[in-house]
Amino acid sequence: MRIIKAQLKDTVYKYGLIMLALSLVIFCIPECIKVDKDKLPGWFFGNFILTISYFCALMGGGRLKRNKGRGARGIFMVLLLISAYALNRVMNVFESSTNWFSVLLIVSCINCLAFPYIGMLPPWGRHLQSFLLAISLCCFVYLSCYLLPMYAFGVLLFFVLGISLHAFVALLFVIYIIALARKNRRFLISFWWGIGTAMLILIVYCAVWLYAVSTMNTLTYKASKTGLPAWVTVAQQAPHHFIAQRILKSELVYTTPSEWGDDIWWRTPSISFDQQKEHDPLVVTAVFLCGKSNLDEEERIKVLKAMYDSRHQAEERLWSGDDLYTSHVNTAAQIWPRLHMAYTEKTVTVANEGTNTWRSQEEALYTFHLPEGAVVSSLSLWINNKEEKGILTTKAKADSAYKRIVGYESRDPSVVHWQEGNRVTIRVFPVDQGKSRQFKIGITAPLTKEGNQLVYKNIYFDGPATRYTREDIAINFETAPVDLYTPGLFETDKQKLERHGGYTPDWQMAFKDEGITPNIFGANGKIYSINSYKKELTTTNIRDVYLDINNAWTEQEFENACTLFKKEQKWVYNDGQLITLTDKNKSTLFSMLHDNHFSLFPLYMIKDVSTALLITKGTDASPNITDLEGEFVNKMKGFLSQHQKIMLYNLGGELSPYMRSLKEFRAFRYEQGDAAQLKELADHHQFPADIENEQRVVVEPAGITISRAEGTCVPTAPDHLQRLFAYNHIMQQTGSQILYDLPDGDSLVEEAKAAYIVTPFSSLVVLERKEDYDRFNIKDSEDSLKNASLQSKGSVPEPHEWALIIVTLLVLVYVKFKK
Repeated sequence: MRIIKAQLKDTVYKYGLIMLALSLVIFCIPECIKVDKDKLPGWFFGNFILTISYFCALMGGGRLKRNKGRGARGIFMVLLLISAYALNRVMNVFESSTNWFSVLLIVSCINCLAFPYIGMLPPWGRHLQSFLLAISLCCFVYLSCYLLPMYAFGVLLFFVLGISLHAFVALLFVIYIIALARKNRRFLISFWWGIGTAMLILIVYCAVWLYAVSTMNTLTYKASKTGLPAWVTVAQQAPHHFIAQRILKSELVYTTPSEWGDDIWWRTPSISFDQQKEHDPLVVTAVFLCGKSNLDEEERIKVLKAMYDSRHQAEERLWSGDDLYTSHVNTAAQIWPRLHMAYTEKTVTVANEGTNTWRSQEEALYTFHLPEGAVVSSLSLWINNKEEKGILTTKAKADSAYKRIVGYESRDPSVVHWQEGNRVTIRVFPVDQGKSRQFKIGITAPLTKEGNQLVYKNIYFDGPATRYTREDIAINFETAPVDLYTPGLFETDKQKLERHGGYTPDWQMAFKDEGITPNIFGANGKIYSINSYKKELTTTNIRDVYLDINNAWTEQEFENACTLFKKEQKWVYNDGQLITLTDKNKSTLFSMLHDNHFSLFPLYMIKDVSTALLITKGTDASPNITDLEGEFVNKMKGFLSQHQKIMLYNLGGELSPYMRSLKEFRAFRYEQGDAAQLKELADHHQFPADIENEQRVVVEPAGITISRAEGTCVPTAPDHLQRLFAYNHIMQQTGSQILYDLPDGDSLVEEAKAAYIVTPFSSLVVLERKEDYDRFNIKDSEDSLKNASLQSKGSVPEPHEWALIIVTLLVLVYVKFKK
């Protein structure tokens, strides 16, 4: 307490504490609230002026002399560091620090500020401070080396208000920390332990880095018999941990030392990857000492897409979107509980906070994640404060028009494309500097049936930052739900839910499944009807069992599968060939295949599809079919074109992206469950039959079937019934055509146009002028449903509406017979 009282009697010290508190407030405000980039220099000068003010106070009080600045110089050092990082927001000397390094800098500053009170601490506390001081020294030695190229710049321009001298802040910290350590020699053992710990962490990190890089490079040159490119082998077998991810993201996301001939310490990646760049000292040091992967940037992006959730970041961009953020989302949904379907509209406002006069326009890119079986059925873009509806055309025409107008004419288009894996991407251009744009997307989706409940899941997106996003939600039910469960976000009013607040991407609600009320919708001489789906089991004769082994399998599951099918011939796939399982080789093969992060089973190698059973287990990661190339894909295209269906049993978990795509294209007769359910099917020689045909589709997640027939009717269901049928029917008929752009006139394209839905072959596009549509030969179809809306044609009558209809009919009958 005596030391604290003495420090607080020091006027210069107290003044420093006040300056430090003010500087922290000024520094944190731009981190906590949205601040325009053109105003950041003003905030920096606030920090800089406080630092200069305190420097003058130190000089006036003689506190810069040796042994005269107890505690005060520590405050000045922290003020300098805050000012340097405030300047970095304006000049971007290095990228944003990774989280662990930011925390280390904060702890280092606190430790330096607390050093005047080291005498008050017990011995273990003094050892801890000395230990942290050594860690801080290693941190600032690294920063001093990193900023070495800036020293000449700092000396030459120091006369400009001394701002360039911020380059020497890390070097000053090194000198200051060494001085503190020399004053506390009694605890040097802890200091050396700190340096040893830092070096040990660096050595272990570099060793893991070197092993992962060596493994990747070896796999790159490994001869593959699968017909797949080398990057697939890397994604499948390379180490899967955070250091491996940083190896793949080096230069794309993480700052690295450049090669000779480039800038001395950093460079900009040549391929865009939509993720904020970060400065990680361990990555910089590991690359400098151990090197990097031989994969080029394009191949590393493909590996990231396959191994990690990086598909949105890897999307092609025509213009940057670095300064964009999502300012508002309006979610409106209509739910039909007795039809197991919903229609959701997301109206999104995206804003540009940029200040670069040479790049005043940016492109907004969003990826929306849809439930299985869902389809985009409307698109709007606001142009000159007026909502302009999208027009459905072929994917090739929409893409050509968008790229031409955005790339060369810099005017107003928006386009939405189907993507493999239950995703769609939306592009909006331009979002002008200091302004915002608004677009709306509508999604027709089946509800998910889980036991005796129906689940509505929010449709979330990846895109410009949502940290400050506000959201309004309004959900209406066509009929009042029973046993409604909501996540506590909503204000409930019987058939309507509302919420106003911050954007929340991950939520869902559930209510009782009351079964399907048969309803119909008619258009263009076709009638669409909905019914419940019940699996029909059929007798099967399984002769060959194929085990799709990956690291999701357990050894017990593998043994159970082998035991269950003793009489049948069992196969596994490894390095381009099918291998028969025997008692001698099965353990070795399982150990080898279990190391793979995902599996890509070649369906075309199955000889007799009618008597084959494929058993798989889902993994989070894998390439999509459209990611692949070479002989493997060509043979898969040939298989899919034959529209053969293999019996597939999923032992648990969500299917991998590869298998999920094949399931969506109806490559399987599908069933899922545990080993006990598989045993029951095997014992009875049964498997679910394929009941889909040209006039009927199964929407399995919702537990419904939708049928099509010739005729006319009075609609009792919304037009979303036709849209869901068309999407699932198109996916059923697609086969190998997924890799092609189909022209106008193709039956699948015409079916998509009639239902006005986005598919692998059709896209919605909004252009600025009618002349633009004419130039690219984009014409709206007259005999189509047009863009969906919350007031879609056809609805399910309420009970009182049914009563009114019946009364009206009775009155008409009475009047007719009375006459």
